[in-house]
Amino acid sequence: MSVADRVFLETTRRLAPRRFAQEDVRAALQLAQVEPGKPIADLGCGYGRHLRELVQFGHRATGIDRSAFLLAEARLEAPAAPLVKGDLRALPLHQGTLAAAFCFYSSMFLGSEEDAAVALVEAARVLRPGGPLVLTTDNPLRLAANPRATAEHDLPGLGRIVEESRFDGTVDHVRKTVRFQSGEVLTADFHIRYYTPEALASIAYVAGLRFVRLHEPLTDATPQMIALLEK
Repeated sequence: MSVADRVFLETTRRLAPRRFAQEDVRAALQLAQVEPGKPIADLGCGYGRHLRELVQFGHRATGIDRSAFLLAEARLEAPAAPLVKGDLRALPLHQGTLAAAFCFYSSMFLGSEEDAAVALVEAARVLRPGGPLVLTTDNPLRLAANPRATAEHDLPGLGRIVEESRFDGTVDHVRKTVRFQSGEVLTADFHIRYYTPEALASIAYVAGLRFVRLHEPLTDATPQMIALLEK
């Protein structure tokens, strides 16, 4: 278990209500238009909050993540879903396995630009011809409009969470600190890469994917960017 995994779990699980994941999945499925029962995957499923909703919507979803710690939590969230430990840059799946794939909140873009490009190539490899890949991320236009932010939360039963972020136009540099009521303090840094629709279309094309459309037009007030790519 890494410190980053624990900080991610403790903060996200408490600050992201289930209805947020339900809304994310509903929007992603509207874009993907994949039939229930077809094999799909949640790439970078984390502790399973979106995977659980994919299963609830009747889909045969597999969760893939490189963190054994988070996959153990995902087993509790989505007990019916197969879980696979694997890196998004080298997916442990055969070519053409998936009818559709989903990636929620930048799991694919936590590394370098090369890492992101390789992850998209891998997603294209495991998708069937015409298969959709839906990417849900924070909106880079909104981040650019307010590049520095600090948020603090006092949560009963946990402690205090402080989140500081600085968006440099491409990467959001985020530091999260959890001060537990026990006195323990954990800090983790996250560096999350974001793409405008135009930049995403370009990197996707090189990977063998076609940018199709957004779920809704982007402004600097739109909370998320939800993009449909297709093999």
